[in-house]
Amino acid sequence: MKYISLVLSSLALLVAGVVFYQYQVKYKNLRELINEGRQGDTAATQSLRIAYVDLDSIDAKFEFYKGKIEAFERKKEGLDRQLNNAYQQLDKQRLDFMQKANTASAEEVETFRKNYDQQLQTLENQRRKTEQEVQQEAMIMRDDIFKKINDFLSGYCKDRGYTYVFSYSKNANIFLYEDPVYNITDEVITGLNALYQRDDKKK
Repeated sequence: MKYISLVLSSLALLVAGVVFYQYQVKYKNLRELINEGRQGDTAATQSLRIAYVDLDSIDAKFEFYKGKIEAFERKKEGLDRQLNNAYQQLDKQRLDFMQKANTASAEEVETFRKNYDQQLQTLENQRRKTEQEVQQEAMIMRDDIFKKINDFLSGYCKDRGYTYVFSYSKNANIFLYEDPVYNITDEVITGLNALYQRDDKKK
């Protein structure tokens, strides 16, 4: 009995030793993998370069944007004037008719009312259509402007090794703090204006 107990104890000790050894090997491998991952993360962090662009400055200094906005505002103001003039003329017709409404027949009053309502409805439809066209043109203009900026930044960031470029604006600021060291706005505006002038000369 003592011999069997001794053998069993020896086997148990041997098994425990094997299990402990395997655990140590696996733990060592796992630790090495974790360390390698951390080193990889550190390398990735060191190669990460970020910058930001002040959109308010681009609004004020990017010639392509300024030209687009000025043309858009002129067109919008012209459409607004046309509609306002049409409303004023229609309202003048209403006031003129009211002055002689006391002497007009019921048939004349009804005819004027129908014509007035029809013209007013036409103007309302035209106003809604104009607003939709203006909104659509504003979206196209915005996309065109951002395409110019993105096209320039694609080459700019590739040459200078930037990973991310964020946008900053006083009206829509997501930054709680920004270091001016990372502000590349002036360089971007200079490059954009140079690109815009080259494109403008080709036309």
